Amino acid sequence: MKQSLADEFIIDPETGVKLTLEQAESGIWLSHDNQFREITEEEINKLPYEDEQIVVRALNHLRSNTNYLKLDYFENEDFDILESAITLSHYDDWTFSNLYSFEYGFIFSPAPETNVSHILTQPQLMLWLKIDTIKGHYYFREKTKAEAFFDKFRNDDELKFDNYECFTFKKSYQILQVKRIIDILVTFKGLEIELKDDNLFIKSLRLINKDDVIKFETILSRLNSIIKPFH
Repeated sequence: MKQSLADEFIIDPETGVKLTLEQAESGIWLSHDNQFREITEEEINKLPYEDEQIVVRALNHLRSNTNYLKLDYFENEDFDILESAITLSHYDDWTFSNLYSFEYGFIFSPAPETNVSHILTQPQLMLWLKIDTIKGHYYFREKTKAEAFFDKFRNDDELKFDNYECFTFKKSYQILQVKRIIDILVTFKGLEIELKDDNLFIKSLRLINKDDVIKFETILSRLNSIIKPFH
């Protein structure tokens, strides 16, 4: 912390902007070319908290992908769709940051909140992709140990997987397409997954980190024949 404060520049961990103290106080930032620069490992190591370093390394990986375009906000119609997603709406509240768009949708960092928790909200990682419409609505999350045990004796899930629980909000007649997508995604751990008509939402459950960014890139490559250009 002392070394960071003694430096000539201040680094904004979210955008990578490098500011002098005078610029930070005045609100005048550096040129746009520097706005979303990658932060060097030397600069990352000066950040005072380990979680902050983990997040910045993940964001560096996103910044390095020239296919991603940094955005400040969702368009109203996009935000309305996102706000209706079970993946986020089952929490008491949520915010987001580090929003990027690309050909097939968005990747960003949501921070879900629960009123019963006094733990500080951690930013996670989420993908929103477009698919051919399934005209249905499904939500999947990893099973608890109790659910995995009782699922051996009951038959209440429309789609059955060893490690993920299926919640059906609206049955789809495109069930083969649904299963084709989910068969790919359930091979990955630690996800919330939702298919709602022509939207596919995929969210991690832990602090955003470089490993999960790479995992999401792997998911994108495996879903390549299923997803389609956004708008």
